[in-house]
Amino acid sequence: MKKLVVERRNHKITKRYQRAPSKFPFLKPKRLNRAIVICHRHADVDAYCSAYGVTNILNKIKKGVQVEVVAPEGLNLPARRVAEKYPVQQNEKIDFDNIDLAVVVDTGHLALLGEYAEPFKNAKCLKVFLDHHPLNNTITDIADYVFTNEMATSTSELVTEIFSTLKLTISKDVAQVLLTGIIFDSQHLRLADHNTIKIVSKLCERGASIRDSMEIGGMSRDRSERIARLKGIQRLSLFTLGDWVVGLTKIGSHQASVARAMIDLGADLAIAVGEDAGRSRCCLRASHSFHKITGIHLGINIAQIIAENMGGVGGGHPTASSFTLNTSPEKLVNSVFRIVENSLDIKKKSLK
Repeated sequence: MKKLVVERRNHKITKRYQRAPSKFPFLKPKRLNRAIVICHRHADVDAYCSAYGVTNILNKIKKGVQVEVVAPEGLNLPARRVAEKYPVQQNEKIDFDNIDLAVVVDTGHLALLGEYAEPFKNAKCLKVFLDHHPLNNTITDIADYVFTNEMATSTSELVTEIFSTLKLTISKDVAQVLLTGIIFDSQHLRLADHNTIKIVSKLCERGASIRDSMEIGGMSRDRSERIARLKGIQRLSLFTLGDWVVGLTKIGSHQASVARAMIDLGADLAIAVGEDAGRSRCCLRASHSFHKITGIHLGINIAQIIAENMGGVGGGHPTASSFTLNTSPEKLVNSVFRIVENSLDIKKKSLK
């Protein structure tokens, strides 16, 4: 069984559970008239789909509760496609003084809430975090409850488990949305383990379709993403770290997709960097063999460390991570190579 961790934080007293509690008390506060579900800025498919699922749970738990989804700086393109077919009530202006419960999904660092970070931090409502990423102390220091499982492929997977634990019926639409979140964050199920497959099977039994999930979010890449991937490969520089092949490229958009393309083409470690308005973004991807053999966790060992040391925001998973800093792309790349070289005790060599 996967390790599900639920924490209740109250004056430094923390309760941990090895599996999900039977009633999820943090979703049932004594007063629940108005709730919000907050995604990270530029919310992706998993963030929106998990928020959609939590909204449905709260409506089932408390009849008449007003629930709104907040997506700082909007949704990315695939998430917008999902939202067009499966909309929820969204609100861009939140009065935190009138909120009883705030559930934050798929967000491992407070700064990812954008303009809402500071007012949320100071809000007096019950604060709950649901995530499958490692959580930064900016989150754990202010959370009332935390429900995490870093082994899960997506937050949508966790939300599905909440439905099961509370014995709540999942409608066909909700099953389809949650499946879409899982499909996207598991890289079309390439990262799925046996537990993920079991959850996918249950959602399909409720009427969800894997094919529909791929079509809903636009699994076929749009023109701008295809151009970015091609340009990224055109600008590709190759290095070796011992027997490992590292791909590096600079591209103005779709860095995550470009990094994935390098892995698909044979790189063991891919680095895609971009720059916009003085801020640099770096997306890392690695093959499963790279992570398994080296033990390097791209989120914890690279993105999170660099972001914390250089005053930025970053994190992620063993084979996929990203971070954003107010510095040059060159400094980001140098920081990545320095960590990997030190970890492997190998110096990189350029492949001409």
